[in-house]
Parts: sequence; structure tokens; C-alpha cells
Amino acid sequence: MAKYVPYVRTKEGYIERKSYAIFNASDNCLVPYVHEESLIGWPESKVYWASQAGPCVGLAPLGFHSYRISTADNQPAELSVG
Repeated sequence: MAKYVPYVRTKEGYIERKSYAIFNASDNCLVPYVHEESLIGWPESKVYWASQAGPCVGLAPLGFHSYRISTADNQPAELSVG
């Protein structure tokens, strides 16, 4: 099982990450999402779209290994992207 986060692309080409909709799924859930696009400036490095252009839903594998939570004594937890 892997975790995925949905992305939405508008007809104008704007991309929005739907972080409230993270879900678990098997790796074969990407079968209809065959158009890979690299992401820059987003938490995930790539997204798989169902169509190459136009408005569409895409899925991005969620890489929890790229996040770390540090807690120092008497300090609140801090989340950083690494």
C-alpha cells in the first residue's frame, strides 16, 4: 500500500493540491494515470495525470520520507521538508 494525494489541474493550467484527501491505495491505482509530470515547488516531486492536457485529476505518490519532525526538549514539534 502506498499513500497518494490528489491534484487538480484547471483548463487554464493551474494546479491545486488537495491535501485534505490523502488516501491509501495499491500501486495499480495509477493505471489510468499515465501522464507523468515533474513538480517543482510542491511537496511531491511528480504527479500522474489521467489526461495529458486540459482540466484533469492527477495522483501524486506521497513521500513521507521527505518530511521529518524534530522535537527538542521543551520545544514544540517542528515539521520541515528536507
